[in-house]
Amino acid sequence: MNNGKLDEIDRNILNVLQQDGRIETQELAKRVNLSRTPVSLRLEKLVASGVIRGFTALLDREKVGWPVLAVTHVKLEKQTTLLLAEFEELACGMPEVQACLHVSGDWNFIMLVSSTTPQIYFNFLMEKINCLPNVAHTDSSFVMKEAKSQGPLQL
Repeated sequence: MNNGKLDEIDRNILNVLQQDGRIETQELAKRVNLSRTPVSLRLEKLVASGVIRGFTALLDREKVGWPVLAVTHVKLEKQTTLLLAEFEELACGMPEVQACLHVSGDWNFIMLVSSTTPQIYFNFLMEKINCLPNVAHTDSSFVMKEAKSQGPLQL
């Protein structure tokens, strides 16, 4: 990474890591045609600069007991910077919320919410979201099938 810009080698490293975040440094070096030390240095720079935000394991929700996924749209009564930030902080702190997106348009937020059952999701919605003081309206859709999620960015 030179002067904050990604070069072709950085993009190749990132493409490989998006497919296999647990790849050994030696194998990564081989795939991008570099030796291990330069790849290690590039990885350190990519992490330090925030290009790589972290490494995580993608879990199968069904196999870990959280098979229900709902898309929840949230409209706030008022949209000041402070009120938007307050909702965002509260929503992001809830373990059921897998993603929280502040969006333009008719809704203020779209959240992906995991649950063990539809009834537990309903309880979450009523007891944790709809009861918040600035929430005007919510709309939910249950995901029937995840055709694609967590797709890589094509660099």
